[in-house]
Amino acid sequence: MPACPPACLRQVKALLLLLILATPLLPSSADRIIAVVGSKPILESEIQQLTVYFRLMTNDTITSDSAVRAEALRRLIDEALLAEQAQRESIEISRDELLAAVDDQLKTLKDRFDSEEDFKSALLAEGLTEKGLKDRILEEVRRNELSRRLLEKAGLTQIYISPTEVERFYNEHRDSIARVPGKVELAHILIAIKPTDSVENAIRARAWEVLDLLSRGGDFATLARSFSEDPRTRDRGGDWGWQALNELPPELQLVLSQLTNGKLSPPFRGRTGYWILKKENQHQDQVRFRSIFFQVPLTRADTVRARSRALTIRKRALAGVPFDSLAKNYSDDQETGKQGGYLGEFYIEGLMPPFNQVVKNLNTGDISEPILSEHGFHIIKVINIQPERVLTFTEMQDAIRNYLFQQEFSKRLRNYLDRVQRDVFVEIKN
Repeated sequence: MPACPPACLRQVKALLLLLILATPLLPSSADRIIAVVGSKPILESEIQQLTVYFRLMTNDTITSDSAVRAEALRRLIDEALLAEQAQRESIEISRDELLAAVDDQLKTLKDRFDSEEDFKSALLAEGLTEKGLKDRILEEVRRNELSRRLLEKAGLTQIYISPTEVERFYNEHRDSIARVPGKVELAHILIAIKPTDSVENAIRARAWEVLDLLSRGGDFATLARSFSEDPRTRDRGGDWGWQALNELPPELQLVLSQLTNGKLSPPFRGRTGYWILKKENQHQDQVRFRSIFFQVPLTRADTVRARSRALTIRKRALAGVPFDSLAKNYSDDQETGKQGGYLGEFYIEGLMPPFNQVVKNLNTGDISEPILSEHGFHIIKVINIQPERVLTFTEMQDAIRNYLFQQEFSKRLRNYLDRVQRDVFVEIKN
């Protein structure tokens, strides 16, 4: 199936940012001082939070943890130096100005969620209130605004970026900075490959017969060796050993989480057959259990029958029957079927097979031929597609100018902070 769509990623990212902003920077009994700037201690917890923030905002998974940590410590020292200098120069900000900036940041954060309800649910899940979150953001804004005014006073913001510089940067880096990845919005109908009713019923009946033997005192390990069709565990009497519960197939997770130690499950249908489970022990998120598996065999005739059914449904869609109605009535993907087959919006480059091969040959509104995957036959509809494109200079010039401004500003800021540090006590502990 496709990877997590951009909307999903935005919401996960927003929730993580919310938690970072809402975490109070108060020392715990286990916290320790890593550095001291003037009279301000920099705590281990602050470094850890800022390290997570850097990873989150840059999506950087390559830079080593030690390098990111060093950058986080450097940033916290810089902030403390600026706060110390701002106090020396008596730079102050009115509460009204701060509250206006807080409201802007809070609105930006809310916009990363799909709805106001999702935002409030995230707060509620963490035991937070909107007022508590605003108070935390207020402190961040106050420090940032003090720093900005101090740097303005020092003349560091008087930077001119010429149009020639902007255009030269665009021409030199166009291939890397101006490319906008293509996106596609998809829906599908899944037709699973299923056995005939007679085969299904026969396998189900066999599983219940084995359960009857177990309920009358049969040894689970012995019966697993005789009847189980799982080659991984059959010779071990169905023993899986200790497993992380959250790494097991979803259908096994669900049943095991409801069983108590020593109890048997009734036969239940998995993706490829029926299971009987015996839960032996559980310690936190680790579980030990045995299983007997009864495979439901699929034949070429089952595949042909599923494809024929998919072709019939596609023909009805091409004839004008609403795609979402067909998905609700016929799709074997129950989760998306309830939503009319809607899958979401995805970056084209990030699509998994077989979706990536199909989509590149379709336009908005097109409906694909049935495409086979491990789940069955997919009928894919392209709701909307935005091909990859390269932004023009006109579209990018403001962003480039801001970037070059920040680059020059960072150089001047580094030099300024180095001068300030000569007059402020700074100690980095081992």
